[in-house]
Amino acid sequence: MVRLPPLLALISLLLLALPAWGEPANPELARASALLEELRYAEASKALEAARARPGNSRETLLQILELQGVVAAMLQQPAKARTAFQTLAVLAPDHQLMGDYAPRVVTPFFEAKGWVADQAAALQVKTLAAKTENLVEGLGIQVKSDVLKLSHAVRFHLRADGAPWREETLLIEEGRALLPVKGERVQWWAELLDESQAVLALAGSEAAPLRELSTRLEALTQAPPVPTDTSKGAYGTPMRMASYALMAVAVGTGAAGGYFGLQSRSARAEVENATVDGRGVTIGLTQRQALELDQKARSNARVANILFGVAGATALAGGMLFVLGKPVTVSATPVGVTVGGELP
Repeated sequence: MVRLPPLLALISLLLLALPAWGEPANPELARASALLEELRYAEASKALEAARARPGNSRETLLQILELQGVVAAMLQQPAKARTAFQTLAVLAPDHQLMGDYAPRVVTPFFEAKGWVADQAAALQVKTLAAKTENLVEGLGIQVKSDVLKLSHAVRFHLRADGAPWREETLLIEEGRALLPVKGERVQWWAELLDESQAVLALAGSEAAPLRELSTRLEALTQAPPVPTDTSKGAYGTPMRMASYALMAVAVGTGAAGGYFGLQSRSARAEVENATVDGRGVTIGLTQRQALELDQKARSNARVANILFGVAGATALAGGMLFVLGKPVTVSATPVGVTVGGELP
């Protein structure tokens, strides 16, 4: 049994969609829709054939007609005719989905058609062409690809050059191409691929979003400048980044040296503090001279350790600044400490 509610829902959606798209009504399509509401499928089939043959159908109208032709043929137990309509629909719009929940006799030929298009890579495709010289765009074109059903017949070009008014020109397809001579530095255009009834099969660009072609000279001027390549980069990045790694290594080495002198100072100080004393508290394990020498050594090593620790800290800071900021930083040691100089971004 035919599932009437989905069909009526489909018809209602189609009738509502036509004025919303702002397209001229196809009276035969409207008549077919009315016949379908009355379940007069044979008469609706003839009306759809007339709607398909009517010149100038838009792409959206053409897809609606093909879908309804497939649905009606399937309802009339005409699987071959349904499959032909659905194959044409799938070639033009491979992602098209049926508007409704139909019985298997409708869904089966529809998905068979979609599977055939996918297996044969039969979806209709168009490629844009442009011939350019340094100062002019001299030609535009459309190349038709994968037209297994031989549907394409002509191309209607819409174009304007250098801000002139828009104009139209229709050319027949020859050897899969339609090439239009033009002359202008700047050309805007879009094109419609037409069948023998001037129904729109496919679009390249659109009225709302036309394509743009420029002469090679203007094209070069509009291109973004190439990003310069820094040939001085090594395995570890830019010279700044490499310098930061070097400073970090110096900081580690200087810190280690500071630690060594710190330990030497602590050892000398411990030797003085831990010297043997007698019962009266007098140091007997060291002479006064040895004690003075150890004290001087402890103080000297402590001073060197503090300087090295300061240099290590400043060098680590400089390395961090080079790594993060990418700006040159200078480090210098003075008798009173370490100075760090640089430039902030």
